Amino acid sequence: MKVNSKKQKVLRHIRENWVAYVILGIFTVIFAYPILWSFISSFKTSAEIRQSPFSLPAVPQFVNYANAWNAAHMGDYFLNSVFVTVLSMSLLIVLVIPCSYVLTRFNFKFRNFLKLLMMAGLFINVNYIVYPIYLMINGVSKTLFGNGLLLTDNLVTVAIINAVTSIPFSIYLLSGFLTGLPKGYEEAARIDGCTNWGILFRVIVPLSMPSILTVILFQFLAYWNEYLVAQTFLISEVNRTLPVGLLSIMQEAKVATDYGRLYAGLVIVMVPVLLLYCFVQKNLTKGISMGGLKG
Repeated sequence: MKVNSKKQKVLRHIRENWVAYVILGIFTVIFAYPILWSFISSFKTSAEIRQSPFSLPAVPQFVNYANAWNAAHMGDYFLNSVFVTVLSMSLLIVLVIPCSYVLTRFNFKFRNFLKLLMMAGLFINVNYIVYPIYLMINGVSKTLFGNGLLLTDNLVTVAIINAVTSIPFSIYLLSGFLTGLPKGYEEAARIDGCTNWGILFRVIVPLSMPSILTVILFQFLAYWNEYLVAQTFLISEVNRTLPVGLLSIMQEAKVATDYGRLYAGLVIVMVPVLLLYCFVQKNLTKGISMGGLKG
């Protein structure tokens, strides 16, 4: 009886919301089909892609991935992207957690002004200021070292820019969660003799882990797919990240018509993001609901 009751509830829910399900199904096909098509095309020859772009490969061409990874240097670009993403994330977390803690838990002069300044940063898109940043860093590098490329054509510089420009949104998301935390935990820890740093690392960080995880997930996607800053700063081929390297493969594909290698490169870029999202999508939505939307 319970099973039949549940089935009836499900069927009634579907009948009442069938329009929403149809719309969701249409959007699922729209977004999922290009990904599936790229994956299938990555196993085809260039001739198959041109002649029958919507068919399955006659013989899977795993060599496309070998060509993309080795001949097109996607393996090197992959390691560069990992380095930039990990360093950017590390710098961001080190800066954002203490800053959010201070802005939400301490009363001091100019606190509201600093919060307003941080929130104003939400409206500044790095794409609009990337060239002025490049000119500034290039000038500093020429003045200090006599070589502008020493600081501009540098993976560490790109990681620092990524971390700094994503601070406002991360503080907004994390501080919204911290505002809702009861202060009783901190008061109890302070009675036990904890310092402010001890409270931060022993109380605040463990309690804020869902929101911190959400910040990490959001920024991972941003850092992994970041293109404009890397394209502007990273001139040497050895320093290219995956999105920049993929552009070079696309340009080569126009000349050599090696479309199989191109789609293999696309899959190499997409797979880490898709896998990460599949594993953490529940935590992502949970962190959003407890974080910035609460503030």
